Amino acid sequence: MRGLAVIAFALATFIAGPVVAADDFPDLKGTWTGKGEGVFVSSPGSPTDSKFATVDMTLVIDAQEDRRFAGTITMAGSTRPVVGVITKSNRLLWSEPGGFVEGHLADANTIEGCFLRVSEFSQLAACEALKRQQ
Repeated sequence: MRGLAVIAFALATFIAGPVVAADDFPDLKGTWTGKGEGVFVSSPGSPTDSKFATVDMTLVIDAQEDRRFAGTITMAGSTRPVVGVITKSNRLLWSEPGGFVEGHLADANTIEGCFLRVSEFSQLAACEALKRQQ
């Protein structure tokens, strides 16, 4: 009977396959700096009010667990919280008060992303390239 139990366990293990390890996601922790280039419209529907700007940005990711990360972003003298996730295809999605970013790792130390915000009072679109500080 014991032999039958061993065979059943071995067969069940073979059918179930090997245990798959948790997905490996890139480590994003650190300080990332760069410039954001954007365009802002204060009156939606009126492109003559468009303002183009370039701002210095600092993203600090100080917490990460698997695909989830959190930190702060500072630009134009204002610091706001950031929470985000890494997709299985290594795209980065994060939100901050007032909008969200979709991006990716161009390489291990470069985040490229674009920010969008829309409200009844304004629109903003911007893209940035941020380098991890060593």
